[in-house]
Amino acid sequence: MANKIKEQEINYDKTSLYFGYSARVSILIVLFTILIILCALVANRLFNYQEQNNIRLIEIGKISHKVSLKDNNIYDKKELTEKDNVTYVSSLIDKIKLKFDYKANFDKETVGDYRANIIGELTIYNPKTKNNYYIKRDNLSDEKYIEFDSKKILYINDVSIDYNKYNKLANEFKSKYSKDAVAKLDVYLDISTNISPKDNNTHKRVNSKLLSTITLGKSEVEIINSTLDNTKEIEFKQRRGSIYSMILEVLIILLITFIIIVFIKLNKLLSKIEPNQSEYDRELKRILKEYDHIIVNVSILPDDSFKRVVINDFDELLDLKDNVKEPIRFIEIAPHNKSYFFIKHNDEVFIYTLKNISKER
Repeated sequence: MANKIKEQEINYDKTSLYFGYSARVSILIVLFTILIILCALVANRLFNYQEQNNIRLIEIGKISHKVSLKDNNIYDKKELTEKDNVTYVSSLIDKIKLKFDYKANFDKETVGDYRANIIGELTIYNPKTKNNYYIKRDNLSDEKYIEFDSKKILYINDVSIDYNKYNKLANEFKSKYSKDAVAKLDVYLDISTNISPKDNNTHKRVNSKLLSTITLGKSEVEIINSTLDNTKEIEFKQRRGSIYSMILEVLIILLITFIIIVFIKLNKLLSKIEPNQSEYDRELKRILKEYDHIIVNVSILPDDSFKRVVINDFDELLDLKDNVKEPIRFIEIAPHNKSYFFIKHNDEVFIYTLKNISKER
């Protein structure tokens, strides 16, 4: 009779999914692991995130020269320049004057300092092997130290070189030690700039050189002046508040929150594991753990006014629950021995009984 009632009045719905205890534990463990990994990756990204705050440096430099002459019957003026477009005769040169003109422009407000020196370097070397025989360095100007807080640097200075002093050293070396030796005088502006963006505490040093080369030990003197026309991108990084970093911080907070929630749920599930239980206790615990979200505990059984229909399998009770949209009620009438799971629908009650078979025997 019970089977006929079920067949006539109940339409089974097999589409509902129920995640068992083991499945839920596995899902939570996987989710917990994924959240931990994501949190670690985001934290690493946040702690290593630094914004670029680069400075573009444009350097422009040039050298001009004048050659002061000894008294002579050839030239009608005391100085020659590159504009005269003549070859300088060694024996007629008294002094060589060099003017260094250096500018540095930054693309943003910059703070720092710079040190500038003009150095003369006499080099005598073997023209075949390029090995040096002799090197002598002289500071041709006092060091200039300037602190700045602007978008540009301007350095202009000139030096007067005693050409005959250096030329004499070169000729003496060649006559005594090596007539094939080659000598030159490098005169260069050595400028070292320590810079930083205004809102950055990191400093970087940039070194630049502006060079003029003067030949020595020859009857004809050549003066070769270099120029500077450089653009440098100086990289600066710093930690600072930005929209991106704030997004990372919020994401970490959310991930930590989810981790805590998942941990609490996982710990709650794992705490339900109890050893040394009877088959009845294990089955009861399994049902309550797997379906605790659809089971309601009650303290009394339905009265005799309800028509009772016996259900032989708990899965059938689950199917019935999906169709009638009523909760599954639970009561344990004999601890560790007998429990009822039932659904009340209209004037009927559908009951599944869980018994401790070993005790019945």
